[in-house]
Amino acid sequence: MSGRTNPAELYETGMKSYLDGRYVEAETAFRTLLDEHPISRYSLDAQLMLGDVCYDMEKFDDASSYYTSFVALHPVHPRAAYALFKKGMSHFKEVLTFDRDQTSTRKALYAFEDLIAVYPDSPYYSKSKDLITFLRRRLAERELYVAEFYYKGKNYKGALGRFRDILENYPDSGLGDKALYYVGLSYTKLGETKLAVETFSTLISEYPESPFALDATKAKEKIELELSTGS
Repeated sequence: MSGRTNPAELYETGMKSYLDGRYVEAETAFRTLLDEHPISRYSLDAQLMLGDVCYDMEKFDDASSYYTSFVALHPVHPRAAYALFKKGMSHFKEVLTFDRDQTSTRKALYAFEDLIAVYPDSPYYSKSKDLITFLRRRLAERELYVAEFYYKGKNYKGALGRFRDILENYPDSGLGDKALYYVGLSYTKLGETKLAVETFSTLISEYPESPFALDATKAKEKIELELSTGS
Protein backbone atom coordinates (compact mmCIF):
# COMPACT_ATOMS: atom_id res chain seq x y z
CA MET A 1 0.00 0.00 0.00
CA SER A 2 3.01 2.33 0.07
CA GLY A 3 2.41 5.49 -1.91
CA ARG A 4 -1.31 4.83 -2.40
CA THR A 5 -2.86 7.21 0.07
CA ASN A 6 -5.72 8.50 -2.06
CA PRO A 7 -8.93 7.34 -0.30
CA ALA A 8 -10.77 6.66 -3.54
CA GLU A 9 -7.90 4.51 -4.83
CA LEU A 10 -7.63 2.68 -1.52
CA TYR A 11 -11.34 1.94 -1.54
CA GLU A 12 -11.24 0.79 -5.16
CA THR A 13 -8.26 -1.45 -4.37
CA GLY A 14 -10.04 -2.87 -1.33
CA MET A 15 -13.22 -3.59 -3.26
CA LYS A 16 -11.41 -5.21 -6.18
CA SER A 17 -9.39 -7.38 -3.81
CA TYR A 18 -12.53 -8.34 -1.89
CA LEU A 19 -14.48 -9.28 -5.01
CA ASP A 20 -11.51 -11.32 -6.24
CA GLY A 21 -11.40 -13.21 -2.93
CA ARG A 22 -8.10 -11.69 -1.85
CA TYR A 23 -9.35 -10.88 1.63
CA VAL A 24 -6.01 -10.11 3.29
CA GLU A 25 -5.22 -7.48 0.66
CA ALA A 26 -8.74 -6.09 0.97
CA GLU A 27 -8.43 -5.87 4.75
CA THR A 28 -5.11 -4.02 4.43
CA ALA A 29 -6.55 -1.51 1.96
CA PHE A 30 -9.64 -0.74 4.05
CA ARG A 31 -7.61 -0.50 7.28
CA THR A 32 -5.18 1.90 5.62
CA LEU A 33 -8.08 3.99 4.38
CA LEU A 34 -9.55 4.27 7.86
CA ASP A 35 -6.18 5.01 9.46
CA GLU A 36 -5.11 7.66 6.95
CA HIS A 37 -8.48 9.13 5.91
CA PRO A 38 -10.86 8.64 8.88
CA ILE A 39 -13.21 11.44 7.80
CA SER A 40 -13.26 10.83 4.07
CA ARG A 41 -16.53 10.01 2.32
CA TYR A 42 -15.24 6.47 1.90
CA SER A 43 -14.57 5.79 5.58
CA LEU A 44 -18.09 4.62 6.43
CA ASP A 45 -18.19 2.15 3.56
CA ALA A 46 -14.68 0.99 4.44
CA GLN A 47 -15.69 0.32 8.02
CA LEU A 48 -18.64 -1.77 6.90
CA MET A 49 -16.52 -3.57 4.31
CA LEU A 50 -13.99 -4.46 6.99
CA GLY A 51 -16.82 -6.22 8.78
CA ASP A 52 -17.67 -8.13 5.61
CA VAL A 53 -14.04 -9.00 4.92
CA CYS A 54 -13.53 -10.34 8.45
CA TYR A 55 -16.82 -12.22 8.24
CA ASP A 56 -15.79 -13.93 5.02
CA MET A 57 -12.39 -14.74 6.55
CA GLU A 58 -14.28 -16.34 9.48
CA LYS A 59 -12.76 -13.82 11.89
CA PHE A 60 -16.14 -13.49 13.50
CA ASP A 61 -15.08 -11.60 16.65
CA ASP A 62 -13.42 -8.91 14.54
CA ALA A 63 -16.40 -8.79 12.19
CA SER A 64 -18.77 -8.33 15.11
CA SER A 65 -16.65 -5.48 16.46
CA TYR A 66 -16.79 -3.59 13.15
CA TYR A 67 -20.53 -4.11 12.78
CA THR A 68 -21.15 -3.11 16.39
CA SER A 69 -19.16 0.09 15.98
CA PHE A 70 -20.95 0.94 12.74
CA VAL A 71 -24.42 0.57 14.26
CA ALA A 72 -23.46 2.43 17.45
CA LEU A 73 -22.03 5.41 15.57
CA HIS A 74 -24.51 5.47 12.68
CA PRO A 75 -27.85 4.04 13.85
CA VAL A 76 -29.89 5.83 11.17
CA HIS A 77 -27.60 4.96 8.29
CA PRO A 78 -29.43 3.11 5.48
CA ARG A 79 -27.20 0.08 6.03
CA ALA A 80 -27.38 0.03 9.82
CA ALA A 81 -29.93 -2.79 9.79
CA TYR A 82 -27.63 -4.79 7.52
CA ALA A 83 -24.71 -4.23 9.91
CA LEU A 84 -26.79 -5.33 12.89
CA PHE A 85 -27.97 -8.42 11.03
CA LYS A 86 -24.39 -9.34 10.13
CA LYS A 87 -23.37 -8.75 13.75
CA GLY A 88 -25.96 -11.32 14.76
CA MET A 89 -24.77 -13.69 12.04
CA SER A 90 -21.17 -13.29 13.22
CA HIS A 91 -22.20 -14.67 16.60
CA PHE A 92 -24.58 -17.17 15.03
CA LYS A 93 -21.67 -18.74 13.12
CA GLU A 94 -20.11 -19.63 16.48
CA VAL A 95 -23.21 -21.10 18.10
CA LEU A 96 -22.37 -24.49 19.60
CA THR A 97 -24.44 -27.59 20.32
CA PHE A 98 -26.73 -27.35 23.35
CA ASP A 99 -24.31 -29.27 25.57
CA ARG A 100 -21.63 -26.60 25.10
CA ASP A 101 -21.25 -22.98 26.22
CA GLN A 102 -24.05 -20.77 24.87
CA THR A 103 -22.42 -17.33 25.08
CA SER A 104 -22.48 -16.89 21.29
CA THR A 105 -26.11 -18.02 21.21
CA ARG A 106 -27.10 -15.26 23.62
CA LYS A 107 -25.08 -12.61 21.77
CA ALA A 108 -26.67 -13.58 18.47
CA LEU A 109 -30.12 -13.56 20.05
CA TYR A 110 -29.62 -10.07 21.50
CA ALA A 111 -28.50 -8.73 18.11
CA PHE A 112 -31.50 -10.14 16.25
CA GLU A 113 -33.89 -8.98 18.98
CA ASP A 114 -32.40 -5.48 18.71
CA LEU A 115 -32.88 -5.58 14.96
CA ILE A 116 -36.58 -6.42 15.03
CA ALA A 117 -37.14 -3.82 17.75
CA VAL A 118 -35.22 -0.96 16.13
CA TYR A 119 -35.61 -1.77 12.43
CA PRO A 120 -39.02 -3.45 12.06
CA ASP A 121 -39.27 -2.42 8.40
CA SER A 122 -35.90 -3.82 7.36
CA PRO A 123 -35.63 -6.66 4.83
CA TYR A 124 -33.83 -8.66 7.54
CA TYR A 125 -36.82 -8.64 9.89
CA SER A 126 -38.38 -11.94 8.81
CA LYS A 127 -35.10 -13.85 8.78
CA SER A 128 -34.20 -12.42 12.18
CA LYS A 129 -37.52 -13.63 13.59
CA ASP A 130 -36.79 -17.15 12.35
CA LEU A 131 -33.31 -17.08 13.84
CA ILE A 132 -34.66 -15.82 17.15
CA THR A 133 -36.99 -18.83 17.29
CA PHE A 134 -34.08 -21.17 16.62
CA LEU A 135 -31.81 -19.50 19.17
CA ARG A 136 -34.42 -19.44 21.90
CA ARG A 137 -35.01 -23.15 21.40
CA ARG A 138 -31.27 -23.75 21.58
CA LEU A 139 -31.13 -21.94 24.93
CA ALA A 140 -34.14 -23.90 26.15
CA GLU A 141 -32.44 -27.13 25.07
CA ARG A 142 -29.41 -26.09 27.07
CA GLU A 143 -31.56 -25.50 30.16
CA LEU A 144 -33.24 -28.86 29.62
CA TYR A 145 -29.85 -30.58 29.32
CA VAL A 146 -28.70 -29.10 32.64
CA ALA A 147 -32.05 -29.76 34.32
CA GLU A 148 -31.99 -33.42 33.32
CA PHE A 149 -28.41 -33.68 34.57
CA TYR A 150 -29.55 -32.39 37.96
CA TYR A 151 -32.56 -34.71 37.98
CA LYS A 152 -30.48 -37.79 37.15
CA GLY A 153 -28.06 -36.76 39.91
CA LYS A 154 -31.00 -36.65 42.34
CA ASN A 155 -30.63 -32.89 42.83
CA TYR A 156 -34.39 -32.51 42.53
CA LYS A 157 -34.57 -28.97 43.89
CA GLY A 158 -31.99 -27.76 41.38
CA ALA A 159 -33.72 -29.65 38.60
CA LEU A 160 -37.09 -28.17 39.54
CA GLY A 161 -35.74 -24.64 39.26
CA ARG A 162 -34.28 -25.31 35.82
CA PHE A 163 -37.42 -26.98 34.46
CA ARG A 164 -39.55 -24.12 35.73
CA ASP A 165 -37.19 -21.62 34.10
CA ILE A 166 -37.85 -23.29 30.75
CA LEU A 167 -41.60 -22.85 31.21
CA GLU A 168 -41.22 -19.23 32.30
CA ASN A 169 -38.51 -18.01 29.93
CA TYR A 170 -39.04 -20.18 26.84
CA PRO A 171 -42.78 -20.91 26.59
CA ASP A 172 -42.55 -21.05 22.78
CA SER A 173 -39.64 -23.50 22.66
CA GLY A 174 -41.73 -26.61 21.99
CA LEU A 175 -40.36 -28.18 25.16
CA GLY A 176 -43.20 -27.21 27.48
CA ASP A 177 -44.72 -30.68 27.74
CA LYS A 178 -41.45 -32.34 28.67
CA ALA A 179 -40.56 -29.58 31.13
CA LEU A 180 -43.97 -29.85 32.79
CA TYR A 181 -43.63 -33.61 33.09
CA TYR A 182 -40.30 -33.29 34.85
CA VAL A 183 -41.59 -30.50 37.07
CA GLY A 184 -44.25 -32.96 38.19
CA LEU A 185 -41.67 -35.70 38.74
CA SER A 186 -39.43 -33.31 40.67
CA TYR A 187 -42.31 -32.27 42.92
CA THR A 188 -43.05 -35.96 43.47
CA LYS A 189 -39.47 -36.68 44.48
CA LEU A 190 -39.55 -33.70 46.85
CA GLY A 191 -42.74 -34.95 48.50
CA GLU A 192 -44.87 -32.08 47.14
CA THR A 193 -47.63 -34.40 45.98
CA LYS A 194 -50.35 -31.76 45.65
CA LEU A 195 -48.16 -29.62 43.41
CA ALA A 196 -47.16 -32.72 41.45
CA VAL A 197 -50.81 -33.61 40.78
CA GLU A 198 -51.58 -30.02 39.73
CA THR A 199 -48.61 -30.03 37.37
CA PHE A 200 -49.54 -33.35 35.78
CA SER A 201 -53.13 -32.13 35.39
CA THR A 202 -51.87 -29.00 33.61
CA LEU A 203 -49.78 -31.10 31.26
CA ILE A 204 -52.70 -33.41 30.44
CA SER A 205 -54.97 -30.42 29.81
CA GLU A 206 -52.58 -28.28 27.76
CA TYR A 207 -50.82 -31.03 25.82
CA PRO A 208 -53.37 -33.85 25.42
CA GLU A 209 -51.59 -35.24 22.33
CA SER A 210 -48.14 -35.25 23.90
CA PRO A 211 -46.49 -38.60 24.64
CA PHE A 212 -45.77 -37.15 28.09
CA ALA A 213 -49.50 -36.75 28.74
CA LEU A 214 -49.92 -40.52 29.03
CA ASP A 215 -46.99 -40.79 31.45
CA ALA A 216 -48.37 -37.85 33.40
CA THR A 217 -51.76 -39.55 33.66
CA LYS A 218 -50.16 -42.69 35.07
CA ALA A 219 -48.03 -40.72 37.53
CA LYS A 220 -51.03 -38.66 38.64
CA GLU A 221 -53.18 -41.76 39.16
CA LYS A 222 -50.42 -43.43 41.14
CA ILE A 223 -50.13 -40.44 43.49
CA GLU A 224 -53.90 -40.21 43.94
CA LEU A 225 -54.11 -43.93 44.69
CA GLU A 226 -51.35 -43.67 47.28
CA LEU A 227 -53.07 -40.69 48.89
CA SER A 228 -56.44 -42.45 48.98
CA THR A 229 -55.01 -45.61 50.55
CA GLY A 230 -52.64 -43.76 52.85
CA SER A 231 -49.70 -45.80 51.57
